[in-house]
Amino acid sequence: MTNTIDKREIEQFSSLSNKWWDKSGPFSPLHSFSKARIEFILQNANRIINQENLGSNILSGIKCLDIGCGGGILSERLARLGATVTGIDASHSSIEVAKQHSINSRLKINYKCITTSKLLEKEKKKVLNKFDMIIASEVIEHVNNRKFFLSDIANLCRSGGLVIFTTINKSFLGILLGKYFAENILKIIPSGTHDIQKFITPENLIKEANENNIILDNLTGFTPTFKIENIFNKEFGEFKLSTNMQINYGAAGIRL
Repeated sequence: MTNTIDKREIEQFSSLSNKWWDKSGPFSPLHSFSKARIEFILQNANRIINQENLGSNILSGIKCLDIGCGGGILSERLARLGATVTGIDASHSSIEVAKQHSINSRLKINYKCITTSKLLEKEKKKVLNKFDMIIASEVIEHVNNRKFFLSDIANLCRSGGLVIFTTINKSFLGILLGKYFAENILKIIPSGTHDIQKFITPENLIKEANENNIILDNLTGFTPTFKIENIFNKEFGEFKLSTNMQINYGAAGIRL
């Protein structure tokens, strides 16, 4: 199996692992982003959920893989909606934080410090084409080899299952705001968090996913909202779904 992780980036995230649940810390954008991410996920989950599940456990019965789960910010939201969640991350310290926080939150989440390739290699019978929904949120812009990463996702997802990405657009505004403004001006996230060479446009993501039998047919933008106090406090406001995909965007579709 080919390793898709970037060790330098894993080391950087590991060094910040005690900050995952600090809503004013380096991962504050992910906390601000949570509501919009869940909204996009649920919009697309309607394709695969039992339509009788309309209550708080709307994802009941859905086996979900959260790739690059970090400290568990998104995994916990998915678990609260009823999904059976497996969260994986290459950072051991981040996974330990996620495990402890889920215990404190009384949530049952299967966390593993492992990559997609190693998961397939070690647990092939358990995971090959087994997941109903796979989410790679703010992850694909950190992997070394998208081709192998997308192949892993296709192998982990069942036929007819749902695949969801969120990432930063490789556009002028995506690079300006997602990289330089966030890291160097507002300093909301640590400098060096993103490598613009790894950013990808929606068009290229659709093309590369299609080569791996993942048909991304639903796209949306995520637009950050700013108030004057947000800028003074060096923070993002909440994100909202938008038709503007020039900065952050989500892409969802079905694994054939």
